[in-house]
Parts: sequence; C-alpha cells; structure tokens
Amino acid sequence: MSTRILALDDTVVLPARLGKTLNRLLPIGFALIGISLSIALGHLDVQRQESELVANAGARLSGVRAALEAQLRSAFGETEGIAQLISADGTISPEHFRDMARQAIASVPHIRHISVAPNDVVADVYPLKGNMGIIGVDYRRLPDQYPMLQRARDHYSPVLAGPVQLYQGGRGLIYRRPVFIKGHKGVKIYWGNVSIVADIDRLLSAAGLDLDPGYELALRGADGQGSAGGMIWGDPSLFNQHAVTVNVDVPGGLWQLAASPLGGWPSMSLFSSPLFLFALTCTGLFSVFVAQLNRSNYLINLRNQELKQSQAQLERLAHYDAITGLPNRVLFNKRLHEAIDGGERLAVLVLDIDGFKQVNDSLGHPMGDLLLQQATARFAQILDGHDCLCRLGGDEFAFFLLGTEQACVEQVQALLQTLQLPFDLNGNAALVTGSIGLAWCPEHGQSSNRLLRHADTAMYAAKEGGRNAWRLYHPDMTERLQERLCLERNLRRAMKNNEFELWYQPKIDLFSGRVKGAEALLRWRDPEHGLVSPAQFIPLAERTGLIIPLGEKVLELACAQIAAWRAADCLPGPLAINVAALQIERSDYVASLSRILKRYDLPPTLLEVEITESLLMESQQQACDVLAELQAMGVATAVDDFGTGYSSLAYLKSLPIDHLKIDRAFIKDLPMDEDAVAITRAIIDLGHALGFRITAEGIETQAQYQFLRNAGCDQGQGFLMARPMPAAALQGWLADHPTWQHQPCS
Repeated sequence: MSTRILALDDTVVLPARLGKTLNRLLPIGFALIGISLSIALGHLDVQRQESELVANAGARLSGVRAALEAQLRSAFGETEGIAQLISADGTISPEHFRDMARQAIASVPHIRHISVAPNDVVADVYPLKGNMGIIGVDYRRLPDQYPMLQRARDHYSPVLAGPVQLYQGGRGLIYRRPVFIKGHKGVKIYWGNVSIVADIDRLLSAAGLDLDPGYELALRGADGQGSAGGMIWGDPSLFNQHAVTVNVDVPGGLWQLAASPLGGWPSMSLFSSPLFLFALTCTGLFSVFVAQLNRSNYLINLRNQELKQSQAQLERLAHYDAITGLPNRVLFNKRLHEAIDGGERLAVLVLDIDGFKQVNDSLGHPMGDLLLQQATARFAQILDGHDCLCRLGGDEFAFFLLGTEQACVEQVQALLQTLQLPFDLNGNAALVTGSIGLAWCPEHGQSSNRLLRHADTAMYAAKEGGRNAWRLYHPDMTERLQERLCLERNLRRAMKNNEFELWYQPKIDLFSGRVKGAEALLRWRDPEHGLVSPAQFIPLAERTGLIIPLGEKVLELACAQIAAWRAADCLPGPLAINVAALQIERSDYVASLSRILKRYDLPPTLLEVEITESLLMESQQQACDVLAELQAMGVATAVDDFGTGYSSLAYLKSLPIDHLKIDRAFIKDLPMDEDAVAITRAIIDLGHALGFRITAEGIETQAQYQFLRNAGCDQGQGFLMARPMPAAALQGWLADHPTWQHQPCS
C-alpha cells in the first residue's frame, strides 16, 4: 500500500517541481528576449538617425549641385549665339564679335574674357585690355590645354577645362566650344573654337559653396574627370572621410561634390537612442511582472496573445499593400461597398502615374517603390478623414471621396497638382504626372466593381487626351473602348491576313513641274468595311506595339514596289516612307532596312526615311543616332510635319537631316494669313541657308502653289497635283503627266 502511495505522490510532485523550475526561468527568458529586441530596436533607431543626417546632407548637396549647374549654364550659355553665327555664316566680323561678347560679360560678371580662335589660333579677344598677350596664341603649342580642345573637336561638343593658371594671372575655368561649318555635300568642317574664361572662385561663390554654416563642402574633377580629376575647391581630405557625394554635370564631363557636417559625423551609440532606453525599461518592468503571474494563467494568456498577433499579421497581409501600407483592392472593395450601402453620393477615382515606368527603368525598382511611398504621403495630405485610398497594383491607385461635387473636383485637381512637384529619390530628381478617371455613385453605378471599371475607363480617356488631366466617365467611353478592342482584334487579323497595301502620292518640283519622287502611304482594306482611315488604326497600332511589325510590312511592300518599278524602267524617283517613334525606340530599324534592301538588291539612294519632328524632340539622341546610320548608308533623311514640334533650326543644323517638310497646318492658310506667310518664308529661307531641301505638304489651291514657288520652296505634294493612289493608278498618272503644269494666279 505504501509503495502505491509513494508512486502516486511522485507523479504529482515531479511535474510540480518541473513547473516551478520553468516558472523561475520564464522571467529570465523574457528578459533575455526583451534585451535582444531592445538592442535590435536601438540599432534600427540609430540607423534611422544616421540616415536622417545623410539625407539632410544629400538634400543640401542636391541644392548646391543645382545652383552650380545653373551658374555654369548661365556663364557659358551666353556665348552660344557667337558659335551658331559662325557655323551659319562661316565667319564673324570683329565688331559683331565684340558687341556680342560685351553683352554676355555684362550679364555674367564672373566671365573674364571671350576669345575666338579660327584653326585654334587666337584671332580676337574681348575685352582687349589686359588680354593682348593671348592674341596669336596657338593652342596646338600648349600641351597642357590642347588635349581638351582635341576632345571637344572629336566629340563635336563643348568641354570645360580647368581650373588653370591664366596668362593674365589668377585661376579660371575655360569653356571650349568647337565650331563646325558645313562643307561640300553637308560634310562638317572644323573651323576653330570659341573660348570663355570665367573666374572660378567668383562662379563657385555665386553658386553658394561658401555660404553653408552647417556643412563642409569640397569639389573635385578638374577637366571634367569626375572622381579621377584633381581638386577644384575645398579640403581634399573630405573625400577620404564618410562624406556624401553627388556628380555635377559639366560640359564634356563631370565634377564630384562632397559634403560632411562641420566637425564630422556625430558618434551614435545605443544609449543615444530614446527607443532603446524605453524598450529596455519596458523589458525590465515586464520581466518583473511576468515573475509575479500565476504560471498557468500566464501561459494560457501568452498563448492566446501569440495567436492574436498571428491573426492580426495575417489580416494585414491579406488586406494591406506591403510597399505603401495602403489598403489593397480587397479591403477597398469592402469599404466602398459599405459606403455605397450608406446611401451617400460619392466619387470613385482611379489614378495612374504617368512616367512611372521610365523611373523604374532608369533608376531601378527600389527608387520606383520610394516614389510610390512619397506619392502616397502626398495623397494622404489631400484627403479628408472620411475618404479612402488604396493601391490597386503597379502605379494605379483608387479613391472614394465623400462630399459635395465641388469639393471632390477640387480634391481631384489637387491630386494632379501634387504629382507635378519633383520627387527627390535619394538625390535623383524624378518628374511624373497623373491621369485620373472619375465615376459618380449612383449615377454611373451602384456596385463597387462597376464604379471602379467605369473610373478606370475614364482614366484611359484622360491618358489618350494627353495625360496630366482628369476625365468624368461617360457611357460613350465604354462604347469607344469596345470599339477600340474590336478594332484591335481586326487589326491583328489584318496583320495575319496581309490586308495592307501602299498608296503613293507624287512629289513635284515646283519650278520645273517634274515628278521628283513619291511618298508611300499605308492603307488597310478591311474585307467587310473597305478602306479604314489611317487616323483610326495608326494611333491604335502605336499604343498596342503593333506598329513595329506593321512598319516591317511597310518596308517590305515599299521595297518590293521599287524593285518592280526598277525592273520595268519606270521609277518615279526616290520613295519616302514614314517611321513611327516605337520603331526607333524598340527595334533595330537600321538593321531591318538593310536586310530588306539586300533582299531586293536595291541601292539605298532609292529610299527616303521621314520621322516626325515630335519624335526628334522627345528622343533626340536615339533618333539622331539612327538618322546618322541611315545617312551613312546613303538613305536620305527628312523631318516630317516641321513647325509643330517647337524645335529650333539652330538645333536641327547639327543633325543628320537632308530634307524638311513644312506641315500642312501652315500651308492651308496661305497666302492670306500673315503669320502663316511669315513662318513659311522663314522656314524656307533659313532651311536653305542650312543646306536643307524644302517640301510643302497639303497644297490644295493654285494660290498656295504660286506663293510657295515664288518663295523658293523646292518641292510640293497635295490634292492640287495628285491625291494618293495605288501603284497601278500612279503609273497611269505619270504617263498622262510627264510634267505637271501649274496655272498662274489671276
């Protein structure tokens, strides 16, 4: 009997002892965990404080960089007119040079002097006083300066040399601007250079490098060599410390600017973190509290509290966006449904950030995420407490707004305006805009899905209207969307079934009346609807990316037709084809054209490629590279719709272009509209001065023809001479019109 009692007592006492031991160890375990978490939290807080210091230094540095680049543009942009005048005229008189130099120095006080050096020998300088000694200086005999001048000439772009010790005394920057004039057949010939010498210390002072009481600044990158260049200003040891640095764009290279707080970066320790001290205190109190709890109740409560946190975390993951912390689509739909059930009139918005893809592509996804977070913060400042905001995904956000119609519209406009302000993405400035669609409840729907769908449709209408705008939903938008989807399906079918053909419009020499070539124009012959207007399907092809295979089809059809005309000995002249922006940006257009020319054994001189002026301005470098490759092959190049893209002839003269086509918007009002007359004459005269051939589009009356002929325009095309027509019809027209005779105006 005693044995059974002992065994029974052991089964009770042993778990009790074990539980007591665990009860003693539990507070120690919580204390260790709490201390570990406190240390981790303290480290995070210290890192946050250090990040704020670095961010503040970076913001200051970005401001100095912007001021420095602005001063450089101001100092060296003033004399661009001298170089352009020499490029256009081949020379400049001493009086004209000194007058332009005097005006430049008067507007930028830290310019020391300006000189011109044909064949790299200084011929004139302003002001002359104190600078007589540099007249006749041959840069080719200056081994410390001539390499920079060679670099400017070889790269066809200015460079910034210095700082250098000047012959006149003192330290300066020298801006070397190579000057080229157009020679035989448009070949660029090196004329010499225009040089500007600026007082570097006055320029840097004007940019504010010596005005910051909180930071120490230094600048290096002599001769535009960036981090590899010598010191320009400040203490060189700053670059060997933990300084924040940014690159400064200068002509022909980079400078590097560094900043560090005066006295160095403050030392951060865990005990400088209030969060660490607070967490450590809480850990101690919590450990004492745990020690006093009943073991069983404590464990039960603890288990329930782990469960609750897990549920809350799962709930958050299911209903909130991980990047912005905003409600996601699921939670937004739930809240919108509740608001609709409340019976109030509300506005549902869908916002898409225009230009977000370019930020992701150029700066990387982390910077894209940062932009989304900063945009979210801006949106939150505009909304009222009863409004709701969510991230649908990507760069799309959704809102519902409660309030009067006027108040909602004002909020929509404020959302657009807040996106127009620059975003600072860790020292990188990003500019974006927004497109917003708006649908009203109950007018445009009484379900969350229907309202979001209609707001999304209106948003795409805002994008198509030019972006940076908002549109109110209208049922016609849904109908147009359905029509567009149907048109897109038919367009894809047309690509597969070869339903496209080329029509041709002759180009006429306005003086002799002879045909000088033709322009190929794409037509779509739908088996059910007949000819579809290019105005309908070309923009859709560009939006969907189908313009790239469609452009390949145009090249194929055009070269096949040229080969057929060539075999029949009835070529009308070079054939012009149009190239869309996406063909330049997303495909190897030059390789495609070369491949098709080789397939049909055609010389490149039988083709002329036309690009729009807007493409030239939006993708300058890429378009310029493609045009240069085409010219090198022997393909003529033209700018279509000239006069509508706000480019300057001063810029165009440096591009590989043979031909300008004046947009029909100016031709249609000739010769009665004085503005159209003035613009057209200016384009013709200056275009000829720069060596371009000029063609006028859209000639429809004898008066327009006569005016353009008298103004010296080279070629023309339009309904007055001939409408676009199929190849067979063009052959008949050419037979009937060996020379097109214009009728003199009465």
